[in-house]
Amino acid sequence: MSEKRAKAAVVGVGLIGEQHADAYANYHRSDLVVVHDLNAERAQAVADRLGCKATTNLADIANSDVEVVSVATPDHLHYEATMAMLEAGKHVCVEKPLATITKEAEGMVRLAAEKGVKLTVNLGNRWNDGFKSIRDSVQSGEVGDPVFGYCRCSDTIWVPTTMLSWAGKSGPQWFLFAHTMDLFRWFLGQEPKSVYAVGTKRVLAAKGIDCFDAIQAVVQFEKTFVTFETSWILPEAWPAIVEFELTVNGDKGRLGFDGIRGGFELSSDIVGKHMFARPSLWNYFKLPDSWWGAPRNLVDVVLDGGDPTIDAADGVAVTAMIEATERSIAEGRPVQISELISA
Repeated sequence: MSEKRAKAAVVGVGLIGEQHADAYANYHRSDLVVVHDLNAERAQAVADRLGCKATTNLADIANSDVEVVSVATPDHLHYEATMAMLEAGKHVCVEKPLATITKEAEGMVRLAAEKGVKLTVNLGNRWNDGFKSIRDSVQSGEVGDPVFGYCRCSDTIWVPTTMLSWAGKSGPQWFLFAHTMDLFRWFLGQEPKSVYAVGTKRVLAAKGIDCFDAIQAVVQFEKTFVTFETSWILPEAWPAIVEFELTVNGDKGRLGFDGIRGGFELSSDIVGKHMFARPSLWNYFKLPDSWWGAPRNLVDVVLDGGDPTIDAADGVAVTAMIEATERSIAEGRPVQISELISA
């Protein structure tokens, strides 16, 4: 294994991007050199805390000797920054989703190939031991041949109204389906073929936030269909920020996963809440260390050779499933994935 350390940068150091910066700064094989944000004060605050440079100009990173860059801008702003970094010959890890338009996601993959650089997407749940165990169970045939599945992943209304300033430019489909649709494609080892979805905009629209309150989508994979449910309007009284559960039903068994109760439960008059997560998580959405497998894996392959564990094509498939969901809602029909992904 190479003793060399990779020079790293992060574009966009908001809530999640700052944690990308932490991941590089705290990894023994990378040196965080510079962080970027359009908010100069924000960039400088993160830079001061982590001992690196700050900039508001993408060209400063593009023209630097940085090798690895994370793009962690809001969901709808990944394309321009990623293309600029790829054009400059940087290896890039994009925070999920890879893009919010399938053609843009495909464009990223093409440019990375043309430039001979690595491109990956931070689908952090793939590094979670619980989800790795589910995949092992499904792939080893412990439920037999998977017939159908179900997954619900929702957030409290605190996320779109307080945590995110750009919720109206995204929605629970990009913020949450990006995880769950990827997980099932990974669990099953099957490609998605079509999507039929319904959704509603009422509660958040009344608050001036133009995004879906809730969506239900049925994805037909090659042999298995899965119902995905998501929403951004759980009450703040819910004892966790995230509601998560799934089942996989096969012809020889059933697998279930309850991600709501994480082994922690608190009823506190001081906090004024019954919780399945530490109170600090309601003020700062801190992701577990395992979440940062993708950017650190990118550092490893840049130093040692090989390809990223999560291929950029995985990110294209996720984007296509979610874009198909939006199109299905708008047009009231099943949408074929082949309508979105180039042959």
